[in-house]
Amino acid sequence: MAAPRLVLRRYLDPREPPAADARPIRDAVSIPLSELSARTHELPPRRVPVRVAAAADLAAAAVAALVALGRKAAPAEHFEYEAEDADGAEPAIGRLWSPTAFLEQVAPELPTGRALDVACGCGRDAVWLADRGWRVTAVDVLPDALDLSRDLERRYLKRSVVEWRQADLEAHAAIADLAAAGPFDLVSVFRYLNRPLLARVRDWLAPGGGLVCETFTTLHRERHGRPAREGLVLRPGELPALFSGWHIRCSDEGWHDDAHTARLWAEPRA
Repeated sequence: MAAPRLVLRRYLDPREPPAADARPIRDAVSIPLSELSARTHELPPRRVPVRVAAAADLAAAAVAALVALGRKAAPAEHFEYEAEDADGAEPAIGRLWSPTAFLEQVAPELPTGRALDVACGCGRDAVWLADRGWRVTAVDVLPDALDLSRDLERRYLKRSVVEWRQADLEAHAAIADLAAAGPFDLVSVFRYLNRPLLARVRDWLAPGGGLVCETFTTLHRERHGRPAREGLVLRPGELPALFSGWHIRCSDEGWHDDAHTARLWAEPRA
C-alpha cells in the first residue's frame, strides 16, 4: 500500500491564502472564511466540533459562519505557527474531513488494487482510497456531486487519478457499463440502496475481491423520516440475507452516531 499523504488535522485556519500560506498554523487546514459555505464537504463529520485557529475577531466570524451552516464550532484555545521546514521533505497534506468510518475500518485489511465507489457523492471515500494507492472508479448520478469530487481531488491529491463517471445507477445500461469496466478488487456502496445493483456485484469483482456496504434501515427512517421512500431502506436482517452465499467477514446492524445502519464486508465464495 502506498504511504498515505493525507493527514487528519485538528484546526481550521480561516485566513485568506496570502496570510495562511506565508505563516501556516501547525496542525491546521486552510479553508478561507470567504469559501466556507462552498466547501462544507471538506469539514469534519457533523458530530465533530470544528476548532478554529485564528485571531479573535476572525475566529469569532468563522465560528458564526459555521454555526449558521449547522456545524458545531469554537475558537481554538491555543495554537502555534509552523516552524520553517528546512529539510526539504515533501509535506503531508492536511484534511479535516474523513472517509466513511466503516471503510476506514476495513480498508487497511485489504490489499490495494482497483476499487469501484458506487454513489460516490462528494468523493471523500474515493479520494481517501486513491491516496492509499487504490486505482479508483467513482460513480454518481449528480453532476454537482461530481464537480465537488473533482475539486476535492484537485485540492488534496494535487493530481487527477480517480476516474469519475456520471451514471444513473437505476438504469440497466449503467449497471452493464460498470461490469465492463471491471473487474474490481473492492466495491464500496455507502448510504445508497439499489437491490438489483447489489445482486450484480459478484459479476464486477476480481477473484479475492470483496464488497463493503453500509446503508440505512427501517429504524432510521422511522426516527428521521428519511429516506423518503420505504424501498430505499433495509429491513432488519436483510443485508446479510442478500449475501447469504458469500463469506461474510463482518456484519452488524445498529445505531452508529445518529444513523441506524446495516453494514457488511463480504467476499464471494470460490
